[in-house]
Amino acid sequence: MGSVVKANRQLLKSKELPPCEGPKIAMFAHSRAPIEWLELLEKSTPESENSSQGFVFKVEILSKIYALKVFKFYDPSTERHIMSEMDGQTVTDELLAFHTDPFYAECRAYGCIKKVESERRRQIAARCHGFMSLRRKDELALEEMGIDLWENYPEDHEYRAQAEGSPVRAIVKDFIETAPDHDDNSLDLRTLKVILKNVRALNKHGILHRDIRAPNFKAGLLVDFGSAWTKPHCIMAVVPASVSEEWEWDDLADFDEMVEEEGFSLASVRALPNTSYLKRLRSWKV
Repeated sequence: MGSVVKANRQLLKSKELPPCEGPKIAMFAHSRAPIEWLELLEKSTPESENSSQGFVFKVEILSKIYALKVFKFYDPSTERHIMSEMDGQTVTDELLAFHTDPFYAECRAYGCIKKVESERRRQIAARCHGFMSLRRKDELALEEMGIDLWENYPEDHEYRAQAEGSPVRAIVKDFIETAPDHDDNSLDLRTLKVILKNVRALNKHGILHRDIRAPNFKAGLLVDFGSAWTKPHCIMAVVPASVSEEWEWDDLADFDEMVEEEGFSLASVRALPNTSYLKRLRSWKV
C-alpha cells in the first residue's frame, strides 16, 4: 500500500475533517451502519466544469432516509493554475486539497453553515449529518452500478497511480422530499428573495458558494457546496487583493443571472445594482 493511500485512510479515521485551520465537520454518527442504496439521484456537476464532482444517492441507514453524496477522487494540484508560480510558493498540495477538493470544500462550508444558521435562526442549506468513508462492500455496490470515481483521470495519471485504493469519501445530508407534481428546482419570487438573504449571509461569514444556480437548490435550500471556498482560504490569501475582491462579487452576480434565467425581472429582485458592469470587471472569475 502506497504512502498516499495510507495517508488518505488515516485521514478518513479522523473525528473531524479537514485537519487544517478553519471550520470542519464531524464523522457521521452511524458511519459503520449498513447502507441500502435506493436510487441514484444525480451527478453533482458544477456549471464551470465539464466533469462531475461526485454522485448523489437516496439511501437508507438505520431505517432513515438520507441523501448521500459520494465524491470522486481529486488530484490536490488541480487548482494550482489559478495562482502564479510566485503566489503559490507557500501553498502546499495538502493545504490546496483541504481548501479546494470538493469533499473538503463541503466539510469546511458545512462547518461554517452551522454558525450562520444559528445566528440567522433559519435553515439555509440541506442539513448535513457528517462525513464517512465507505466500506469495501459499498464500494463494490457502486462498481456494480457502473459508478467510476476515477473517471476524471485516465489510468496513467500520476495522482491516480499514487492514490488508487484510497477509501471512498461521502457526506450524509437530509433527503429533501418534494411533491410528485412539483419541480424541486423551481423558484418563485418569494423564495428568490429568501435565497438572496441567505447568500448574503453566507458571504458575510466567509463562504463563497461559487456555483449559484437553480439546480443547486431544492425547496429553496442549497444542497451542494462542492465548489465553495470558505475563509481562511489559501488561494484568496496569496493572490493580489484586487483579484480576491472581484471574487467576492461572484455569488451576487450569479444570483442575478439565475433570476433572469428563471424568467424574473431584476426589477423585482436583484443582488447587484449594475450586473452587466460588474460582469465586465470579473476577468478573474474561476
